[in-house]
Amino acid sequence: MGQVLHKLWLWIWLLIPANPILVRVVQGSSKRTRHLWLRAGYLAALILVVLFSLILSGNNQRGSLAELAKAASQTFAHTSITQLALMCFLAPVFTAAAITQERDAQTFNILLSTPLSNGQIVFGSLLSRLYFVIMLLIAGLPIFLMTMAYGGVTTSQVFESFALSGSTAILTGALAIFIAMRRVGTRGTIFSFFLLIGLYLLCVYLFGQWSGTWIEASQPNMAGKQMSWLTPLHPFLALDVALNRIHAPDYARLTEYSSMVRFALAYPSAAYVCWTLITALLLTLTSILFVRRSVVSSDATFWTKFTDRFRKVSLQERSRPARTVWVNPVAWREAKTRSGGSGALLRWTLIAGGVFGCAALLLYHMMGHINADTARKSLSLLIIIQFGIALIIATNTAATSMTKERESKTMDILLTTLVTSKYILWGKLRGLVTFALPLLIGPVVFLLVFCLYGLTQSNTTPAIWFETSIEMTALLIIYTGCACVIGLRISLVTRKTVTAVMYSVGLVIVLSIVATLIGQAIVQGAGGGEVGAFLAPFTPFTAIFYLVDLNNLFDSPKEFAEGVQAARIAGLLGTGIATVVYSFVVWSVYTGLVRNFDMIVRKQTGL
Repeated sequence: MGQVLHKLWLWIWLLIPANPILVRVVQGSSKRTRHLWLRAGYLAALILVVLFSLILSGNNQRGSLAELAKAASQTFAHTSITQLALMCFLAPVFTAAAITQERDAQTFNILLSTPLSNGQIVFGSLLSRLYFVIMLLIAGLPIFLMTMAYGGVTTSQVFESFALSGSTAILTGALAIFIAMRRVGTRGTIFSFFLLIGLYLLCVYLFGQWSGTWIEASQPNMAGKQMSWLTPLHPFLALDVALNRIHAPDYARLTEYSSMVRFALAYPSAAYVCWTLITALLLTLTSILFVRRSVVSSDATFWTKFTDRFRKVSLQERSRPARTVWVNPVAWREAKTRSGGSGALLRWTLIAGGVFGCAALLLYHMMGHINADTARKSLSLLIIIQFGIALIIATNTAATSMTKERESKTMDILLTTLVTSKYILWGKLRGLVTFALPLLIGPVVFLLVFCLYGLTQSNTTPAIWFETSIEMTALLIIYTGCACVIGLRISLVTRKTVTAVMYSVGLVIVLSIVATLIGQAIVQGAGGGEVGAFLAPFTPFTAIFYLVDLNNLFDSPKEFAEGVQAARIAGLLGTGIATVVYSFVVWSVYTGLVRNFDMIVRKQTGL
């Protein structure tokens, strides 16, 4: 019996604590300067949110203990939301590259030839990546403990916040390892993975705000909102309950549900942590079965041999009509070649979804089924979803613009021509923005259509003002340009496409979330009105939320009627200044790339 226990202990010891992959990655990668800067940036983001929250809450308090406790509670809430948002995307950034980097370096087959078991490979790859994420959580713990100094924050809230963030990181990490072991792909897999995570978080959260999903047994909060039955399935909805923003129903009042459902609805944070950890364990155990099976997944099968016969016949004779190239052929190639290929279906699906969604809202509004206020709120949410997806697609496309040239060996051909670095980079940037513009055409056009329809209805307030379409057109284009230039810069300085996509998409998502949280806090701290309308355009999603629906800037219909004209002027002025500021940022990054292009290319090629 003792010998069996010894072997079992040795197996567990080699599987997790003494796992060679885990030890190698932790000892080697943890000393890199890049990870030091990542930890510093993570803590800087949390500290920045804390400082902004304290400053804004300090403007409205007079120093009493009750108000200090309320300010500490608000600071803790903003910091917890920021931490959870960062975990949702930092965990996939680390874990998704666990296997793809091994394959890109041609070391995965060598790894399979070692005595390591399938379990050691999977758990080592997963835990070695999650190690950095868990260390980030631990590093931010003192910041959260500081918010408990004045009361208003309990120990259970801190632990619930960290449990939600940690379980979310573990689930996304296990899912990334499962996809990587299945060897579905590299570049497309990483992009689709980020896109699906963003869509799930956004769509489920929006459905949770719909009153049709609210539970009658839950007690309404001060704003009249109740807990949704989707709360145990979503980290941010569960975090709202942990922060006492939403009240969970009592276990005794849920008699019409089964015991498991009652537990999930009465304790949504615990239910979310349980099902995410169980799902992560199942995904990890399933990944063990595909470690060595994925090696032969690329071999020809009966179906591939059958389809290849017809593909060869169809590809024997091909011809295409002549096409007119732009003055800058690099821009034309970047815009036109990106429009086709495997991503064309997703691109046209997004365009059609935006057009049909806006058309349905307009039709319902014209038929009188929804009023102007509901139309504005629905349209702003639809634009936020569409712009968020378009931003990720544009960033992903920009991140592959230069690395794809190097991997396909066309960069060397491009450098032998008379084309200058300024010509290449400007062509890339212009082509990327041109590629992304059709993704935004639906919301922009229907903003103008809503405005024109409102002008025909002389007795009612228009749903959309005329200048809103102009403001959104300018802001969405310049926001997209910022995302494209960020992806282009990372693509230029990075060797591998997968790494460039992960860093670019992750950075844009994190920057968007942090900027939106800070912008939301600033607008709310400014008290709305014309000051809020002026400040809203400086962050992407707050601009859409407040400028499309100016009602969000006022506390009552009376204040809206009195201050809407001043808010419209302030919003237009803020949009102009924000457009100039972001244009200067894009131009500065672009000129920096042009200045350092030759040095970066020589460094990449080893010359």
